[in-house]
Amino acid sequence: MGYRARVKSWMDTAKAEMRLVDFMLFAVLCALQYPLWFGAGSWWNMANLHRKLEVKQVILKQLEARNDLLAAQVTSLQTGSRAVEELARRHLGMVSKGEVFVWVIPAKGAFDGARTSTQAS
Repeated sequence: MGYRARVKSWMDTAKAEMRLVDFMLFAVLCALQYPLWFGAGSWWNMANLHRKLEVKQVILKQLEARNDLLAAQVTSLQTGSRAVEELARRHLGMVSKGEVFVWVIPAKGAFDGARTSTQAS
């Protein structure tokens, strides 16, 4: 075998080894990229978590507004008797002296609990 044939054979072997090294490096790169694309900390998962966080923040704001309203009602009930009287009129049908109780039934026939009281003249 001549010098050129040996060099060519060596070059073919080196190319085959380099292809194997290139393939192994590519496989390692893919293995390292997998968690970034599909793992627990992936960009896709993070986008889903951010969307869920925004929804939870909207719900939280609604609940905070409801809590503020309830806190205002509690304060009103604790400080004055007017709020207690209003609730008793609305929910329990309370009527004071000199008032006439009037119960209005809707035209549809569906009872919705609407009770009103009016001052007698």
